[in-house]
Amino acid sequence: MKNIFAMPKLTTQRLATIGMLIALSIVVDKFKLIIIPNQLVLSFSFIVNAIMGAITGPVYAFLTGAVEDIITMLLSSNAASFIPLWTLMDAFISSLYGLFFYGREISHQKKKDWVYVSITVTIITVLGSLILTPLLIQIYLKTPFIAQYIAGRWIKIFEIPLRIFVLMLILPQVQRIPELRKLMGIKK
Repeated sequence: MKNIFAMPKLTTQRLATIGMLIALSIVVDKFKLIIIPNQLVLSFSFIVNAIMGAITGPVYAFLTGAVEDIITMLLSSNAASFIPLWTLMDAFISSLYGLFFYGREISHQKKKDWVYVSITVTIITVLGSLILTPLLIQIYLKTPFIAQYIAGRWIKIFEIPLRIFVLMLILPQVQRIPELRKLMGIKK
């Protein structure tokens, strides 16, 4: 059984990769499809978070997710509306990607990997998009939990197959890069 708090060695290469992924995440985060303002937003930043988690492991992914969220907030026009719990939620979600993907080889040809990624994405999406995000919106924006679901929050369920498909396309390709494979803790 692997130690979930094991932290990979923070080498210069890993640190530079983390920096580049944070920058990439900030750029990708700018391209969002806003379906319902403040409630339903389609973003592809989960791809970078999954790669970041796979490279850093859960502990560094938590820290990296927090740093990325703070930098994104400081660079946005909404910097005055900084919400610390939102940063903690983003860091927690990033750590889940690290927990599930660090040290694990993913192949689009293996059915068990499809099942694994499906379960992982479902857990992360349900926790992040269907439980924690509506809870924080209710706390900070005073929009009732049930009103968010009536307004369309439940549509996030349809993101799950998209996320599974995209991650199963991208993660195996990223894991083919020898330097990143080594950073991801994958042997062979």
